[in-house]
Amino acid sequence: MLNWWLIVLIVVMPLICIGLAVYTIVYFQSEEDSKVDYVPKAVAGLGLVLALGSILLVPYDVANSPDPTVAHKFNQSLNTQLMWQIVLWMMAAMAVVVCPFFLFFYEAYDPDKPRVSTQFVHGVISTVVIVALFILIVSLCYYFKGVADINFQAYRGDPQMVLPDSSALTYTVNSIKSTVTISVSIYTYCIGMLCFFGWIFFFFYGGTGIVAYPINLIRGFKSRTKAIGASRFAEEMAIILAKADAMLELCKELQRESRGTISRSAKNKINILRNEVYFLEAQQAQLIWAYTKAGGSPFIVYGKLVLGMVCLVTAILWCLQIFIYNTFDADPFLNTLLLRLNDAFALCGICAYGIFAFYLTWSTFQGQIALGLRLLFFQIHPMKKHDTLVNAFLFNVSLLLITTYAVIFFVVESFRDYAAMTSINGLMNVFVIHLRGIGVFIRWAQFLFLGMSLLALIWVVACPKRKRRDPTKIRLDDLK
Repeated sequence: MLNWWLIVLIVVMPLICIGLAVYTIVYFQSEEDSKVDYVPKAVAGLGLVLALGSILLVPYDVANSPDPTVAHKFNQSLNTQLMWQIVLWMMAAMAVVVCPFFLFFYEAYDPDKPRVSTQFVHGVISTVVIVALFILIVSLCYYFKGVADINFQAYRGDPQMVLPDSSALTYTVNSIKSTVTISVSIYTYCIGMLCFFGWIFFFFYGGTGIVAYPINLIRGFKSRTKAIGASRFAEEMAIILAKADAMLELCKELQRESRGTISRSAKNKINILRNEVYFLEAQQAQLIWAYTKAGGSPFIVYGKLVLGMVCLVTAILWCLQIFIYNTFDADPFLNTLLLRLNDAFALCGICAYGIFAFYLTWSTFQGQIALGLRLLFFQIHPMKKHDTLVNAFLFNVSLLLITTYAVIFFVVESFRDYAAMTSINGLMNVFVIHLRGIGVFIRWAQFLFLGMSLLALIWVVACPKRKRRDPTKIRLDDLK
C-alpha cells in the first residue's frame, strides 16, 4: 500500500532545507560580494542542504521502517539503506573535497595580481593534500582494524523430543556473553572515521555551545542595550573611531613585519587583531542599534530571552538523556515523548525531534565562535548579518558537515527506541559503534561531551566577560 505520509515527507523536507539554506546565505552574505561569487555560495548552500537534510532523514527513515504489528508495514516501502549511502557519501565529498577546494581557491585571491590560474592551482594542491591524508589514514586503519566486534547473548539448550504445541515444551534461559568479529565494508569504515573526526569537533565545540549559548542569551537580556541620545552616541562613536585608527596602525605595522614568510608568532598576532576587530565591530553595531532603534524592538529583546530559556531547557534534557538512557538505561525518557507524539500525529514527532537535533548543530556553531574568540590559535569565521564573506560560509559549512556525522550518530544512539528497525540504526548502533579501535572512542565520546559542557558552564559562570584591552594603548610587541 502506498504510504502518503512518506510522499509528503520526501517533498516537503527538501523544500524546507533549500529554503533555510537560501535564507541563510542571503541573510548573512556580505553586501560587498552580494552580486559576485555565486558558485562558492551555491556550494555552501548545497552543503547546508545536505547537512540539514541528513538530520531530517532520520524521522523519514522512522516513518519507512517496518513494523510487523501494523498492517501494510511488514516491510520497507523504499530502499533507505541506499538512500543513506548516497547522502553520506555526498556529505563526505563536500566536506573533504569540494568545500576545501573552493575555500582555498577563494583565499588565494590576490587583488594586486588577480589570476584565476594561480587560485586554481593553489586550491587543487591544498585539496589534494587534504584528500591524500584522509585516504592514507582511512586506508591504514581499515587494513589493520577494519572489523567490528559485536557482542551478543548465546543461548544453549538440550533438544526436546516433543511436538511444538506440547505443554511439555520448555525454553532455556541459559546464556553466555559472546563476541562475533565481522569484516566491514569500506563504506561503513569511512562513515566510522568521519564520526570519529566529527566527534572531536562536536564534543569540543558542541559541548561548549550547548550551555554557553543559552546562558549568554539570558545574560544578554539582563545587560541589554538601552536607548541613548545624540550626544552620548557622538561621544561613544568618537571613542570607537580612535580605537579603529589605533588598530589600523597596528595592522600596518604587522604587515610591514610580516613581509615574506609569516611566522607562528605573527599568525597569533593576526588572530588577536582579528578578534579585537570583531569585538570593535560588534560594539559599533550595538551602539548604532541603541541610537537608531531606541534599544530595539521588544519582540526581539524578549524573544531572545524566551529563546535562551528554551535552549537552556533543551540542553538540560539532553544531559538527562545521556545519564538516564544512554548510560544507565533506566528509562527511555525522550524516546517516550517522541514515540507518543509520533503516534498521535507524525508531524509533532518530527518537530520535537528537529528541535533536539538542530539545537546540537546550532550549539556547534556557537561553540566554535566562542572558543575561537577566547583561544588565540583558532582562526574565527563568525557569521554576521550582511557581513559574512564566502570563506566564512565555506569554513562553517565544512565544519557543519563533519560534525553532522557525530550529530546523526548521537541522536540515533540517544533515540534507539524511536529509531528502532531503521537503516541508520543498523549502521550506527550495530557496526560503527562496535568498530575495533575507533568504536571505543565513539562510545565514550558522549561523556567527553558532558565533561566539556561542565567545563563550559564553569567557564561561563566564572568568567562571564573578558576585559578588553584598549587598542589605543596596545603595542605590537605586547601581542604574544
